[in-house]
Amino acid sequence: MRENDANLSAVARAELEEEYAGTRLGRQELSGELLEDVEGALWKAWMLEVEGFRFRPEHLPDLQRVVVAVDPATKSHEDADRTAFTVAGRGYPVETMYGDDRPRGYLLHCEQERFTPTQSMKRAAELYHEHRADCVVIEANNGGDYLPALLEQVDPTVNWRIVHAPRGKRARAAPAAQLYEQARVSHVGSARLFAELEEQMTTFVGQGETEDSPDLLDSAVWDLFLDPLIPPPRGGDDQRLSRCR
Repeated sequence: MRENDANLSAVARAELEEEYAGTRLGRQELSGELLEDVEGALWKAWMLEVEGFRFRPEHLPDLQRVVVAVDPATKSHEDADRTAFTVAGRGYPVETMYGDDRPRGYLLHCEQERFTPTQSMKRAAELYHEHRADCVVIEANNGGDYLPALLEQVDPTVNWRIVHAPRGKRARAAPAAQLYEQARVSHVGSARLFAELEEQMTTFVGQGETEDSPDLLDSAVWDLFLDPLIPPPRGGDDQRLSRCR
């Protein structure tokens, strides 16, 4: 785009910069970088570029379930990992393609920051109410079993569910990557909101100790309703996530 500046209006340039500057797609489309897929990465660039992947909030269907997923850091000093949050929903698209009537996942929000445990639970509660979520899902592999009790102190109205990871990061991420490969997940809103998550997706290969922990990706794969092993809603009255406590 930048080589074609002379042929673009100022308004068009501003809109493109606002939407894509600082994102992986922006590096390709705005700056002309040739971005090759990372060998072994579960997510490929094309998965984030298929038709319908970028979704506008006003076009969202009614969502049956919305979940806030939290990948908590065990420490909060300046060099510690960041606590990551993702918000995603499950629903049926208004229009189906090729007779595919399976539910789709819609990623609504993601962020990460260094928080104390109390701050992280306060933020989880804020996102829960902001997105009118059904449940907060908290990974508790690293001694975080006390976090639900802390969440109840912060806000006793929040439904929560605690999960433990019996498998490695790559094994946990693979089912979510498969849904992206099937074009059954959309990112809702500006590409800039998801820039860091999408960078983690397209570069994570699961090399264990030698690879940085992809905190946003870790939280995203805990959005339970995206798990392809979970059956579709039964008669429109799916109560599985109502048993959060």
